[in-house]
Amino acid sequence: MRILILTNLYPPQVVGGYERSIADFARLLQHRGHQVLVLTTDTPEYAGNHISRYPDPPVERGLSLCGRWDGQTGPSWLPMEQITLLNQQNLQVLNQHLQSFQPDVCLAGNMTFLLIDLLEQVLAAGIPVAHYIMNKLADYPSDLAPKTPLYRYITCSDWVKQQLLQAGYPAGTAVTIYPGAVVEEFYQPELPAHDFLRIAYASLVMHYKGADVLIEALCLLHAAGIEFTATIAGGTLAPKYVEVLQDLVASEGMQDQVQFPGVLSRQGLIELYKTHNVLVFPSRFEEPFGISQIEAMAAGLTLITSGTGGAKEIVEHAQDGLLFESENPLDLADMLSSLVAYPAEWDTITRKGQQKSNDSIQPGQSSGKIRNHFPGFNLS
Repeated sequence: MRILILTNLYPPQVVGGYERSIADFARLLQHRGHQVLVLTTDTPEYAGNHISRYPDPPVERGLSLCGRWDGQTGPSWLPMEQITLLNQQNLQVLNQHLQSFQPDVCLAGNMTFLLIDLLEQVLAAGIPVAHYIMNKLADYPSDLAPKTPLYRYITCSDWVKQQLLQAGYPAGTAVTIYPGAVVEEFYQPELPAHDFLRIAYASLVMHYKGADVLIEALCLLHAAGIEFTATIAGGTLAPKYVEVLQDLVASEGMQDQVQFPGVLSRQGLIELYKTHNVLVFPSRFEEPFGISQIEAMAAGLTLITSGTGGAKEIVEHAQDGLLFESENPLDLADMLSSLVAYPAEWDTITRKGQQKSNDSIQPGQSSGKIRNHFPGFNLS
């Protein structure tokens, strides 16, 4: 098929996991023989890092965002007159590519700061749209949702589908497809040593992601004399927030135990997980999913998660991971210390978590033979 992918950002310009997932889909669709064109914006201020073993399809960056993300004030739209002008330009760019590329179908991704008019124009041309939703809701009010069978939702978790339905979106036909995680690249045949807590955090270092909850829990572990190291990996839109965390670490005398390496590439994450044995996912907002949880479980790390939103669909408490109360550093510290106190249970939970993320690779088998217990987790 000829597949047009319409999305607000595309690597190396990223804010979070949404853009990376859409890029994985684009690359794999092309790898499977489809003709793919990505239409997106050129916003280098959101430069990141996302390397794949599959090459990128053609990427056209002719669109313009009608707003910006700010680490202090959050997302904000441009003035209305500017939005109107940019939207008209975006529609013209889209029309040119519809005529030249003539897609059979459109895969829509993150449409934040892009108006619904773009999707309406694709649908008006008789082109079906599959809209992959990785936020709590779609990026337009429910009363503006297209009313045509050519438009269908795909959700990254059952929780997101329920949120759409409760908010009045026509999501009755939505199908949940968990976002891809290249688990065979993260898989480790031997579990990391459980000698002491070596804790990893891999997400945006932001207040809503709960990095401060983890730091407070580390302070409690430190005060209790429990041995640990921790790596807080990820970029940020709020540098002052990171500075506050670093100052707290220094004030508690933990600067030799806690590192802040910043943004890591996929290969960097693979190397990170090889030297750690626990992933803490402390998000305080309702996560649509949480890809890093799956990647870490495949690598043999024990998952401790707040389980907000769709993130809870990944783990069964005390079976293949641990859940703690969101925004409760004391509960998180208790979960972390319980691993040290009960090493046999720690080992069992970790093994079950890795098994959930992917089947074990037998000696001599290709990593391409990995099969997942969850459809959509494996991009092999």
